[in-house]
Amino acid sequence: MGSATRESLGAAAAALAAQGVVDFATGEQLLSAALVVDGSAPLRAALTDDTAALADRHSVVAAVFHGYTSAARAVIESLSSGRWSSEDDFVEALEELGIRALAASAPKSVSVDDELFSFSTVVASSADLELALGSRLGLAEPKVALVSRLLSSKASPQTLAILSALVAHPRGRRIDELVRYAATIVAEESGQKIATVTVATALTASQSERLASALSAQYDSSIRINQVVDPSIIGGMRVQIGDEVIDGSIANRIADLRLRLAS
Repeated sequence: MGSATRESLGAAAAALAAQGVVDFATGEQLLSAALVVDGSAPLRAALTDDTAALADRHSVVAAVFHGYTSAARAVIESLSSGRWSSEDDFVEALEELGIRALAASAPKSVSVDDELFSFSTVVASSADLELALGSRLGLAEPKVALVSRLLSSKASPQTLAILSALVAHPRGRRIDELVRYAATIVAEESGQKIATVTVATALTASQSERLASALSAQYDSSIRINQVVDPSIIGGMRVQIGDEVIDGSIANRIADLRLRLAS
């Protein structure tokens, strides 16, 4: 992400925060706007052309998104006021802010990141399900309908809206990448980072707490542990925080040793 994109995204995030209490509709509409903008090359060009007058860009926002909430329009207008390293960055910013808005709109009794993790666990346990949701050949509507069936009465409207939008609009990403991406944004919205910890046997509560404490100190941030049990790693653990992976599994050490012996 270029410096221009970071600055523009930061300004738009501030515009979203300035709206005060963010409602569900605003988050849903920002995700919808990402789909609309990504699907129209002329619209992307019009909203990201920093040589055009601000008034002209704002007029485009008003014309295309006139039915949106005032908060959603304010965010899109802020995004159109910025400079972008690429048109794709503009779309990704809309998507990120939509996820943040939906996470912020959830009641305190709802843990969107827990629901996202539960969904990823279910998908990872079924190759057929992963293929059905992740296939690049399938249409968006059946995938969204499948997500709805899987989450019916089991997840919040916020989680359903996030996953439905990402499945309908994957932009070349695999289903596990999509869920991890959304979970990272949701955690950041609550001031946390997520560590996906893969182990051969489940950690005890005290082990999980000690690991979270150690990672929190290392990353200078509150760390939330999502635990995945996978006997194939044999022992040790694999920790992923964002794009960073720390692989201390025995399976990885054996693979590394084999490579060294073969060289």
